[in-house]
Amino acid sequence: MWPRLAGIVYYGARHFTARFVDAENQVWFNDGIALGRHSLHEGHIDDVNMMRDKTGKDRDMFIYRQANI
Repeated sequence: MWPRLAGIVYYGARHFTARFVDAENQVWFNDGIALGRHSLHEGHIDDVNMMRDKTGKDRDMFIYRQANI
């Protein structure tokens, strides 16, 4: 088993946002204040710049999961 990126937590302006990657490598963005319990689909992980979130917040934490490759 190998570690696979499952999500990234971003922080800035005293507020957290997050992206998560599903089993099909699709990226979803969530800002609980703006989106509530809903997430916004952003596309395939190869096509999304994961360095900063949609509002320019810096990466704060990486979350990995084990996956069979």
